[in-house]
Amino acid sequence: MSKSIETMWKEGFIDEGALVVPKVNDLYNQKSQNIVDKLTVMFEWNLKGIIIGTAIILAGMVACGLPYLGMFISALLIFLVIKGYQFFAELKQIDKNVNSYQYIKSFDSWMKKVMVEYASMYRFIYPMIFMACMIRFGLSEVGQSIIVGVAQDFPSIPVVFGVPIIISGVILLIAFLLSYFSAAIYRFDIRSLYGRQLDKLDEIVADMESLQTQQDK
Repeated sequence: MSKSIETMWKEGFIDEGALVVPKVNDLYNQKSQNIVDKLTVMFEWNLKGIIIGTAIILAGMVACGLPYLGMFISALLIFLVIKGYQFFAELKQIDKNVNSYQYIKSFDSWMKKVMVEYASMYRFIYPMIFMACMIRFGLSEVGQSIIVGVAQDFPSIPVVFGVPIIISGVILLIAFLLSYFSAAIYRFDIRSLYGRQLDKLDEIVADMESLQTQQDK
């Protein structure tokens, strides 16, 4: 980012018209710890990590004789990367000339928007990847032997498209559960990656809002 967050903190707090609180400069220069810079760098590195992971997955799938499954999963991951860079472009459009309070609020809103939209996308991504893997497994020798075995052991079970309906039902149920719990799974992933920094961001925003409220009174 062309204008560092540390610089904006100093400029924002020196402006006494924004927040008039004794020693607030030192307090928030210490608490911020360049939190926005850190989260931005982590977000960008996460996107690069997905790109590298996608290449590894595709190469591994091709090596294992699963090129189409590899391309499908890779396409979904690349879609997430493209959306990520679109979000990143939105971040760069945030006005950096406002005071620190306004900027941190804008960044916090951006971060929450990104998490909500990604959670919505994973609602479809998780079950799609699972279904693709199950379909490919069903076409394999092992999968076919399982399907034939179930059909022979339970001849009364209806068969749809060559697959006993009980197998299709279990697969669809798991896909539904993955979709239903996708937001929780995504939040767990986010907490494992960004949890500490997000807690710091929430703390800074809450403290600054409290100070702003005190000033308004």
